[in-house]
Amino acid sequence: MRQFRTKRWMALLLVVIMITSCILAGCSKGGGNTKEIAVMVPSADHGWTGAVLTYAQNKAEELNKDASAKEKYSVKVYAATDVENQIQQVDDLLANKDKLAGVVILPYDNGLQSTLEKIAAADVPFVQFDRVISSSVIDGKVVANVKGDNEGIGYETAKRFIANGLSKEDYVYEMIGDNSSVPELRSNGFRTYLKEQGWTEEEINAVVVKSAATGWSRDTGKELFESWFGSSQCDTSKKLWIYTHDDEVAMGVLESLNGSALDEAKKSEFLGQLQALSASSGLAEMYAVLKDKHQTIALPTDFDLFSVTYDPAMIKEAVNVMVDFLNGEKDIDKDYVIPVSVVDAKNVGDFQAFGTYDEK
Repeated sequence: MRQFRTKRWMALLLVVIMITSCILAGCSKGGGNTKEIAVMVPSADHGWTGAVLTYAQNKAEELNKDASAKEKYSVKVYAATDVENQIQQVDDLLANKDKLAGVVILPYDNGLQSTLEKIAAADVPFVQFDRVISSSVIDGKVVANVKGDNEGIGYETAKRFIANGLSKEDYVYEMIGDNSSVPELRSNGFRTYLKEQGWTEEEINAVVVKSAATGWSRDTGKELFESWFGSSQCDTSKKLWIYTHDDEVAMGVLESLNGSALDEAKKSEFLGQLQALSASSGLAEMYAVLKDKHQTIALPTDFDLFSVTYDPAMIKEAVNVMVDFLNGEKDIDKDYVIPVSVVDAKNVGDFQAFGTYDEK
């Protein structure tokens, strides 16, 4: 009996030693020293970022269920309500950086520069998604900048406008998203194509006029459009072209044109001169308009309506890039650009929209 008890106590002692050793070594349920990939995005402040958040959460769930992946890391999504909140989230993560495998971040705006430099200085691998903030510190350490072809959006828009007859006697109202790198690149792409067609900087500035930042908001875009429409800047003696940076903003314009807030006489003149309205992203509601299946807005026949793709599901590719890096992939392109396509009434059926909309 004494020998049995001795063996039992020795077995229990061995179990305690093994558990203690595992705790000290940082063993996890999945085995090994699992660390966290933090995926950091703004909260759902408009349709596109809302879709980014959803796709990020889907990707996290996928990887956290992957047996081979969870042996090495877990994935957690952080949604920031504002700039300060995202900065605090990063600070909290860096305070426990030994538990951090890497960061995939869509910076809230350019106010994140010093915070990104903190990540770089801490030697934590990071991928920037969509909005790219640049500095010597960031550029030297970032794993990759994964984004859609923002310049391509502007370039393809200008190309379509020129094909439809845009001239140096016309007026282009450019409705920008915000003050980050994204609208800057979209504006640059638009101007690049015009310069390739022989336009000078002075000629471009005389034709293309930017709005204030819409914040990617339908309501703000609608307000800015109606304010511009009611001003002397909206000259209905010229051919008019509207270049919006997002489907939400373009939907605001369409709602205004289909509503009763605008002066009817001027609206009639305006529609007679409006040549095109462009958008970007892939919002389901915009695609419903292009299919002529919207509940309240008919597909316009008197001007060209089109949208250039900018798929929020690209966040999944940004996470894939981080995973590849952590798995030892060396051949990663730092400037990771995903091509765009022009979507109109003829080809809209070939593209997947994001979000939901009950088509008629």
